[in-house]
Amino acid sequence: MFFLAGLSFSERKNLVLLFFLFIGAAAFWSGFDQSGGSLTIFARDFTDLNIAGFDFPISWMNLANPVFVVLFAPVFAGVWTNLAIKSLDPSLPMKFALGLLLMCLSFVLMIYAVDAAMQYQKVGIQWLLITYLLHTWGELAISPIGLSAFSRYAPKKYVGQMFGLWFTASAIGGVLAGLLGGEATVEGLGSMTPIFSFMIKYYLIIAVVLVVLSFVVKPAKNIEI
Repeated sequence: MFFLAGLSFSERKNLVLLFFLFIGAAAFWSGFDQSGGSLTIFARDFTDLNIAGFDFPISWMNLANPVFVVLFAPVFAGVWTNLAIKSLDPSLPMKFALGLLLMCLSFVLMIYAVDAAMQYQKVGIQWLLITYLLHTWGELAISPIGLSAFSRYAPKKYVGQMFGLWFTASAIGGVLAGLLGGEATVEGLGSMTPIFSFMIKYYLIIAVVLVVLSFVVKPAKNIEI
């Protein structure tokens, strides 16, 4: 209520929008940061990293995301630009929902990878590469527009706080990633399917909320910051 005091109706709508985008961003990073937890464990213990006789170092898996960003960032920029020219550019909540759905799809894939690993002990590296590709696509749908949205739609007197809120979402996501993926460190492969299933459910719920929000809350674009 303190933050809403003295704000216009349009500014209050914008704060509602930014609050839900904050929730979506925190949820997204909690899955993205599994690359340093449960997914690394899966790569180390349950993935065949031998490619044509070469043992692929686990640390090199961290190169997948930046390589995919370089390859696909121009593609996403081109798609959004072309859609904007045709007045078909998705709203902010819709882009966030897309990013969460891509993250959701990546963990659906990982559940199948876990099932395969339980049967064959180790699986091919393609499971993780496709998972990281989906993570990168989700990142490209959310990350570039997130900070811009928080600066563009924040009430003028709260711009600084909104910048901080955006980065806080990343921090909270990291904490959630540790809480969710930490069990895999102790329990191993058998604990991954319940963890990934839980993440799929909350990604779907938040994505649906954001889709509904895109039709209910329209951010005001005439607020000077």
